[in-house]
Amino acid sequence: MATWTVVVPNGQYELSVEELQQWAIARKIQHDTRVIDERGEAWNAAQIPEVFSRREWLIALLLSIFLGSLGVDRFYVGKVGTGILKLLSFGGLGVWTIIDVIFIAVRRLDDKEGLPLR
Repeated sequence: MATWTVVVPNGQYELSVEELQQWAIARKIQHDTRVIDERGEAWNAAQIPEVFSRREWLIALLLSIFLGSLGVDRFYVGKVGTGILKLLSFGGLGVWTIIDVIFIAVRRLDDKEGLPLR
């Protein structure tokens, strides 16, 4: 099993991909956290498959700002059910749209699989 060395302010940790994913979900690492592979090559955590969502944060934010009342942002992150509800309620009459814009902007809205957006 491949291990990765995570470099964070309080030290370095050897983690598997599954552990990196758990750290990403728990917000212990960010998409730009420096990670070193077994060969000594440096990566950003977002470059490692299955650690962060394959969906982009900026795209989700722009969709939420411009098309959030139609639920397009929810469809983009894979949450089809709530996307339909948001579409039928016109973004919760705007309230849900504003909340989603804020949640995406501060990186608190995850994709369908529970992974943080890149």
